[in-house]
Amino acid sequence: MIDKQTVALKFIGYFRDSWPENFDDPLELVDDDCYYQGIVPTTELVRGKAAIKAKWQEIRTQFGDQRHEMRNWAATGDIVFTERVDFTKPGDTWIPIPLIAVFEVNDAGKICAWREYLDGGNVARQLGIDVEELETSLNVSG
Repeated sequence: MIDKQTVALKFIGYFRDSWPENFDDPLELVDDDCYYQGIVPTTELVRGKAAIKAKWQEIRTQFGDQRHEMRNWAATGDIVFTERVDFTKPGDTWIPIPLIAVFEVNDAGKICAWREYLDGGNVARQLGIDVEELETSLNVSG
C-alpha cells in the first residue's frame, strides 16, 4: 500500500531550501493530468506536468528565490494537508507567505491535484502591489 502522506511530503520537500535544481525530479511524483491552483479560488488551474513546470519557471523568474518552513501536516484517505510558511525573495528581502496546501494522491502514488489557500492581499501588500495585479501576474503565462 502506498503511503500518500510520504508522497506529498517528499514532493514539497524538493522546494524546502530553494528551487530544485531539476524540476523533473519533483514532477516524477505528479500524475500526467495533475492540476495545480496557486491561490484558491482566484487563480486559474494549471493542468499537466509541462504546464506546471512552465508555471514554476515563470514564478521563479518573476518572484526570485523561494523556500519554506513546514509547520504541520495531516492525511486522511487520498488527501494530505500541509501548513507551511513559504518565503519568496523578489529582491533583497524574504517575504513570508503563510498557507495551507491540499494534495490529492491517487492509488498509483501520484499527486493528481494540488491546491494552495493563502491570503493574496497579504502577499500583494508585502510586494507593494494591489491584489488584482498579483492575481493577474499569476494567471498570465508565457
